[in-house]
Amino acid sequence: MIFAKPRMFWVFLAAMFVPWLVMNLWTAPRIEQLAGGSRLLEMRLTGYSFEDARGFVAAIGDEGAKLYLDVQLWLDMAFPPLLGAVLFLGYQWLFPGLPGRVIGTISLGSIPVDYLENAAVAAMLRAGADGMTPQMAATANFWTTTKWGLAFVGAVTLLIGIALRLRRR
Repeated sequence: MIFAKPRMFWVFLAAMFVPWLVMNLWTAPRIEQLAGGSRLLEMRLTGYSFEDARGFVAAIGDEGAKLYLDVQLWLDMAFPPLLGAVLFLGYQWLFPGLPGRVIGTISLGSIPVDYLENAAVAAMLRAGADGMTPQMAATANFWTTTKWGLAFVGAVTLLIGIALRLRRR
């Protein structure tokens, strides 16, 4: 399928790298610098506690919260559907026919999870360290760990697909 519409794949891949590069070369490093080197909340694969989230939000201050809300999270609204399109097309190529369509469609479930994570992180940033509640942090943490769990399953599926594709050759 990917070779039936290679232009679509390459267009989505190129478009996906635009927000990814901006996030990874500018916004995330700047926010992490303001946080004294702590990783962005959404990049913590194993999640975070209320104390971790509160400390992070306090450390980045108004400047970091503004950059996170005004740029980072907006870029992270563009990235998931572009990644989803790349994965959908890739899974269709790796798993021809119905399996590729099913796996590709399931992989699109990560998009709303990422958006829910963004909304939960934004709520914490808007509340600030003093206004944040343990429930806010628990909700954001749930979406972050769910996102990374789905990413792990997606990566394993991708590796299996590549191995099967190479074996067929």
